[in-house]
Amino acid sequence: YGYFYESLAPEKGNRLMEPFLVTLVPADIQEMSIHDGQEFIFVLEGEVKAQVGEQTEILYPGDALYYDSNRPHLIQCLGKKSAKILAVLYTGAR
Repeated sequence: YGYFYESLAPEKGNRLMEPFLVTLVPADIQEMSIHDGQEFIFVLEGEVKAQVGEQTEILYPGDALYYDSNRPHLIQCLGKKSAKILAVLYTGAR
């Protein structure tokens, strides 16, 4: 799917948020995702293309994005180099 991830809080029980360190790798994936909740991403390394609905943004290290994940979205690295992001997901459920 164009990414690898590491859970940053697997030992925390009864959590409301899911923090991940995500490495985005070059891929031709164009399928948008949609699910309940909200997402926050913070770019650590590289360049990231973020599409939420019809809006597309190019993000660089230090940039962040917060969106409702019930809107179609796609987060991927831009170009031929991988990128790293901190992604925090909130599903709205316990």
